[in-house]
Parts: sequence; structure tokens; C-alpha cells
Amino acid sequence: MFNMNKQDDLKNKAADLADNVKDNVEQVTKDVKRSAESIGNSVQHKAAETKHEALNVIDSLKSLLAQYTNSSNVNELKNQILDKAYELKGTVKDEVTHAYETSKERTVQTVQDKPLLSLGLAVGAGLLLGYILGSKQSSK
Repeated sequence: MFNMNKQDDLKNKAADLADNVKDNVEQVTKDVKRSAESIGNSVQHKAAETKHEALNVIDSLKSLLAQYTNSSNVNELKNQILDKAYELKGTVKDEVTHAYETSKERTVQTVQDKPLLSLGLAVGAGLLLGYILGSKQSSK
């Protein structure tokens, strides 16, 4: 009789633990989705800004070309084009670096906040990837 009560109590605790894990997984999944959407929106916004700046540089280059096509000062034109190209390169590099750092920081924070869930998601992704890659290799 005493043993049956312990087994029932253990079953109840296991069921409660499973429910808690399920709730935590759902919450972390929502947090990850929210973070991913936020990062995606930020990257899209930065990409649009960078595209706008690139188009401005292109327009500037076009106007420089139109201005100097009748002129014999080709070296000055070349230097101005190079300056604009380096400016664009720096802008794009800064935007990509910022987006990468932001996503890296958010990922690290999520993993630190919920390590067990992160580990579970990583194991699940690894198993899925192994299954996919293993099925392709076994079919060859």
C-alpha cells in the first residue's frame, strides 16, 4: 500500500515536471520567435537604409560622370569614384557588423536565460539534421 502511494506520487510529479517543461519550451519558443522577428525587422530596416545610401552613391557617381565626361581631368574623376566606393564599403561593412553583433548578443542572452531549453533545441536540431543527412547518404 505504501509503495503504491509512492508510485502514484512519483507519477504525478513526473507529469507535473513534463507539463512544466512543455510550458517552458513554449515560452522560450515564443521568446525566440519574437527575438528573431525583431532581429529580422532590424536587419530589413538597416538593409533598406543601406540600399538607400547605395542608390544615393550611385546617383552621385552618375552626376560626377556626367560632369566630367567632357573634361580631361580623368584622375580626379577616378579618385572621387574610389572615395565614394570606399564610403559605400564602410557603410555596408558597419551595417553588417552591427546586425551580426546584435543577433549574436540576443542569441547568447537567450541561451543564458534558458540553458536547458536551448540544449534541448540544439539536440533536436542535431537529430533532425543527422536524420536528413543520413537519409541522403544511405540512398546513394
